Amino acid sequence: MLYAEKHGQRFLLPTDGATESGTTPGGTRRLTEVAPGAKMGDIARDGRTEAGLSGTDAQSFGYMMPEVDGMTGSDVAGALKALAEAMTEAADDPVGADSSIPPLFTYFGQFIDHDITANTDRDAPQPNPISEMTGPIVEPLDRAEVVSNIVNLRNGSLRLDSLYGEGPSHTPFTIKTRDALRDPDDRAKMRLGGLAPVGGDLDLPADGMADLPRLGDMIDDPASGLSLADLEALPDDDFKKGFIDGGVVKRSRAMIGDGRNDENLLVAQLHLSFLRFHNAIADGLKADIPDDDARFQEAKRRTTLTYQWLVVNQYLPRICQPSVVDAVKAAGAPMYAEFRARVGATADELALPLEFSVAAFRFGHSMVRSAYDHNKNFGRPADGGDRRASFMELFSFTGGDRLGETAIGIPFEQLPSNWPIDWSRFAKDTPDHPDHVARKIDTQLAPPLTDMFKESDDAGELGRILRFLAERNLRRSHRMNIPTGQAMVKAVNDFDAADGPSVEAAAHKVSYVPDCGGQMPDPAQPADGIDVLSPDVLSSGPAGGAVASGGMTEATPLWYYILREAEVTEGDTLGPLGSRIVAETLVGLIIQDDQSYWHEGSGNGSWTPADVAIGGNAITDFPKMLTMAGLMA
Repeated sequence: MLYAEKHGQRFLLPTDGATESGTTPGGTRRLTEVAPGAKMGDIARDGRTEAGLSGTDAQSFGYMMPEVDGMTGSDVAGALKALAEAMTEAADDPVGADSSIPPLFTYFGQFIDHDITANTDRDAPQPNPISEMTGPIVEPLDRAEVVSNIVNLRNGSLRLDSLYGEGPSHTPFTIKTRDALRDPDDRAKMRLGGLAPVGGDLDLPADGMADLPRLGDMIDDPASGLSLADLEALPDDDFKKGFIDGGVVKRSRAMIGDGRNDENLLVAQLHLSFLRFHNAIADGLKADIPDDDARFQEAKRRTTLTYQWLVVNQYLPRICQPSVVDAVKAAGAPMYAEFRARVGATADELALPLEFSVAAFRFGHSMVRSAYDHNKNFGRPADGGDRRASFMELFSFTGGDRLGETAIGIPFEQLPSNWPIDWSRFAKDTPDHPDHVARKIDTQLAPPLTDMFKESDDAGELGRILRFLAERNLRRSHRMNIPTGQAMVKAVNDFDAADGPSVEAAAHKVSYVPDCGGQMPDPAQPADGIDVLSPDVLSSGPAGGAVASGGMTEATPLWYYILREAEVTEGDTLGPLGSRIVAETLVGLIIQDDQSYWHEGSGNGSWTPADVAIGGNAITDFPKMLTMAGLMA
């Protein structure tokens, strides 16, 4: 299990038998049992040796295109800050900012990220040589140094470790808490949480279980196997304080496989939907599999396969250009396959490209709305009016803020009964109202992302940067020497032009939308492959002035480049480069995992949820899953 605090204090792992524990002031985990000068390849995890995280053998992370150029220069902090400020929208969710993508996909992307990635670097405290958050100088690191000092606490596979509590450490306490995730009344099912009764008149599940399981519920229930004595027996360190501090139990703490899934209410409710989906499958198997443990394992298998299928066949075609997704699937994700072979991942590990984790997969930040039509209490009520759920409220009604303390000044031990999500406002392909959609994937971010109050309590520059999402993304990307957008385009085109399997280049052509100022690709560019965004395109648009004044039109930060590419191409999806990096990585993780849905049935992705229909229903989209979970009519 991963026990997470705020972003500013990312992970807490126990010291009693675990190899990794503690947090540093800036948020990276301290690897406590590493001798001075030891390389990450010397660190044992789960009884194994992490071979070669020094960059010589297997790596948790690596560069998809290790030889191509990143941005040069170290005196760039001012330019990156100016670009981040230019990327911040002046108004909350203005007219014209909407996509056609259901809002659920914004937070499903975060759910996926937490399932495959939990990264840390060993140098501490912050600012540290890897993340480097403060100061006027941001010196790009040698890439070998980066991969030598960063490790993924997940194994990279899409196996719902975040739901079921697998890894990264196994101690008596973590084993006991993972066991307590299962429902003591029906061991084939997952534990759920009840609500604090405050009214609200919502259409809740018949059993009323519409919250994540909380620590207070667990220690109050003798059948959970987790007791107050277990908390009190923990060594007196930061890990213990995450559960009980000064004799006071943190009763609102979510007890789930990955504590980061309680960072905001939307991803918390999505996590709940997968718990309930597992339980619906387990209920349906009761007649055929009477043994609880066997039924749990089969429900887990079917939940995971369905999740993986939804990632590839529902999520990716909505956020990537569908032609790129189809081409990547048909070719077997060749860029990821080459990447994995080069970084030497073991059978148990699937490495993550840093171009994906640090840049491309952060596109979802631009999809976040300032406020949501959350339910009839905090949104459009049945009798008219309009009172949206604010960004601050959605981040407050989680265990990390004692379920409402910042929002209303009153803490709760369980989610108040007027706050569960109305998924009909978030998951429909054809929305009931025009704003029941995510924001466009573009270079403009909602104003609340400049001051994310839960990120850090630090009152100085470090805290400001951690709370300012765009500046944090840009600064960290430069520090980690991520390739520029232009360099990545050339590298992908060169890869496709080489002998061997490739993705059809015609699927990647940039097709500029009319409202991008009439800027067109350079006619001198090659006819095949991905077109490079011209300096004119990069220097135009809402943040183009900051790109130009910062000298970044020829060498553009990859995260910004991908957002600008989406902004001037199809608009409703990532552009060709962003689509390629994201599709290659996620499809690659599926294909390279011999336990994934891709290898079920007759193989090569032919398995579908119809093969394990639940109550005669094939779960082929999110509304069907939510309906089966009892959360959507």
